[in-house]
Amino acid sequence: MSKPVLLIRAYDNDEDADALTKLGIDSLIDPYLKISISNNAVAARDLLSLLVSGVGPLWLIATSVNAIRYWAQLVGEDLLRKNIASRSDLNFAAIGNKSAEILRQYGAQEISVPSEAHSLALANLLISGDLPGHALIPGGNLAMQNLPTSLLASGWQVSTATVYLTQAVEREPHSTQLIRDQEISAILFRSPSAVRALTHFVPAPKVPLVCAGATTARAVAAQGLSVAAISASPASCDIAVTIQTLLER
Repeated sequence: MSKPVLLIRAYDNDEDADALTKLGIDSLIDPYLKISISNNAVAARDLLSLLVSGVGPLWLIATSVNAIRYWAQLVGEDLLRKNIASRSDLNFAAIGNKSAEILRQYGAQEISVPSEAHSLALANLLISGDLPGHALIPGGNLAMQNLPTSLLASGWQVSTATVYLTQAVEREPHSTQLIRDQEISAILFRSPSAVRALTHFVPAPKVPLVCAGATTARAVAAQGLSVAAISASPASCDIAVTIQTLLER
């Protein structure tokens, strides 16, 4: 068996693993992160109340699947769906196609999605509109501030709520020794938090590091490490092709 590609996100690694398998590439799933729901339900409910009472142009923005998933758990899925349906003037935006899809599950139809799946591209898309709006942004404790900072600087009103927590796992994952022994062909990073989690256990991995986007690649560089490849998009099929090209090279 060839050396596997290491997949380390908290969950939802299966799609990446399946895409790699289709290209004949082995993978190993070993989470270095854990994600849990926030204990601050008050902030989540306050954000929902703004969705009901806020004045427009009002925008609900999904920066990740987890942001909407955990917000719905905190306020109640049916209530969130009902309140979204009650606002005919509510606008929607998402950082990528998967985030847009979860918004559709709660009743969104027309969703603005940037051509590149990162926060600055989303900010530029929103800022290019006719008027500044009011952005409602549920997110995690490690959420990048590029989006709210850019919107605020352009005259937008921004309301946020931390609805989930991302942390490194407590126990050292079994795959750390495989990394040290260079028995891993590549490591896939899908977020800056994943970079920090892995380097917490293995500060200087001597295997190729692959990133799902430019923001994550900058996080790798900030750790003093080299990026072997950056996928053209965060889609699993594109990431798999990027890894295949890297390994063949």
